[in-house]
Amino acid sequence: MDKLYIGALALSVCSIGKVMAQTVNIGEFTIKSGTVVSTVSNFDNTPSGDVINDGTLLLYSDYNNDGLLSFTPNTNTGLTYFKGLSGAQKITGTIISELNNVHFENKNTQPAFLLAGDISISGLSEFDKGIIDNTNYNGILIFEGNASHKSACNDSYVDGYVVRNNNKDFEFPIGNGGYFRPSAISKIASKDDIFKSKYLLQNSDCQTRPHSQKQKLIDIIDDAEYWEFESTQRDIDVALTLSWNEDTTPDNIINGQKDSSIAIVRWDDADAEWKYYTTAVDQANKVATAAIKNQGIFTLARIFADIPDEVIVYNGVSPNGDGLNDFFRIDGLEDFPENSLQIYNRWGVKVYETSGYGVNNNWFRGYSEGRVTVNKGEKLPTGTYFYVLHYKGIRNEKEKVGYLYVN
Repeated sequence: MDKLYIGALALSVCSIGKVMAQTVNIGEFTIKSGTVVSTVSNFDNTPSGDVINDGTLLLYSDYNNDGLLSFTPNTNTGLTYFKGLSGAQKITGTIISELNNVHFENKNTQPAFLLAGDISISGLSEFDKGIIDNTNYNGILIFEGNASHKSACNDSYVDGYVVRNNNKDFEFPIGNGGYFRPSAISKIASKDDIFKSKYLLQNSDCQTRPHSQKQKLIDIIDDAEYWEFESTQRDIDVALTLSWNEDTTPDNIINGQKDSSIAIVRWDDADAEWKYYTTAVDQANKVATAAIKNQGIFTLARIFADIPDEVIVYNGVSPNGDGLNDFFRIDGLEDFPENSLQIYNRWGVKVYETSGYGVNNNWFRGYSEGRVTVNKGEKLPTGTYFYVLHYKGIRNEKEKVGYLYVN
């Protein structure tokens, strides 16, 4: 069968709508770069259909894919624009739709997109208007390789699981109950691990995860919301970031007792209790970050202060040779030589790692050094970094995490 090329930009949504009651593809169909194909009626790519979209496919009604639907690899062409005219748009199909760039815009009653089929995104996904519901319809939204998204907000997000199918840092554009409440993870070394996450505006306290069963240092646990975070690998090593929002997060979590602080907690099935992570808290941006090695159910909590800090961390480095803040200073650490320090950039890439920090003039001076780093020996750019310090304290093993600014 000869390929059918649509190259007439003059074809309008109205004219196509008058020509056919439904757009059905049963053969090979290529949308060339610079070409716009629009359909007011339902779009159906049948099992024998083969669609390559290197132009713009503008969809005003339901969409179904049971055949091959893709784009030319290694190009920035191909936009699939879901733009509902009336009511919610059903996105269905037995075969995954391989899309490059995607735009979601449906201003009708929410949720505006009912995702029952699987969509793979390789380019940019723009959340303009409309909530994508895949919790009730079992579809999957997958972000591949260098895929990214923008403009997610309370009016446009994914209500259900989002999958990240690469090893780069990523913010999951998820939410529930009318609120965009993303989780985010750092870049990791493995390219084989696949992560997925969703947010629920629900109480995580239940018979199988009672809040009463928790570590002693945990004061109270967020009883209004939680995140599910899963991985295809049993052992993971990633920095997880959660945020708080005055509209969803209880005030006793945001503004708790003075002798307590915000922390990320996870329900541990093996020990049947909630456990906390040593957490870096950024009050200005309302986010909390912790290094985790397990998947599961996560939320925020308040934890009581432990025994007084045995070391004092100064979180500013300006390696300009003026004798002021030339290195990452941690007072008191010389008394605890059994220690290790890791520093990560904002993308979660490890830029510094050492043991015995502070011993024999072993200081971080703003350069990428250590055993497992990138661009070893190079001066690091100005910015905010994330550190993890482990040391054997007076009573037990201690961990401190926080943010470090290099100027």
